[in-house]
Amino acid sequence: MGRKGISLVDVIRATVSLRKQGRIAGPFNLRLELGRGSYATIGRHLRRLALTHTSGRHSRAYSSESDA
Repeated sequence: MGRKGISLVDVIRATVSLRKQGRIAGPFNLRLELGRGSYATIGRHLRRLALTHTSGRHSRAYSSESDA
């Protein structure tokens, strides 16, 4: 039976761990930190995180401008 794939939560935890170590949370370092997972899956999760982070930042920026 095959191994279970990595989840978005796995990537988030590994990203936090790498940042605490002062390392860049790129696909290669995340793969090393996780010890498993394909670069395609890791990249997909990283893109998802980037979109979530970016959309949250924009929504706050627009709300600040409308308050002024």
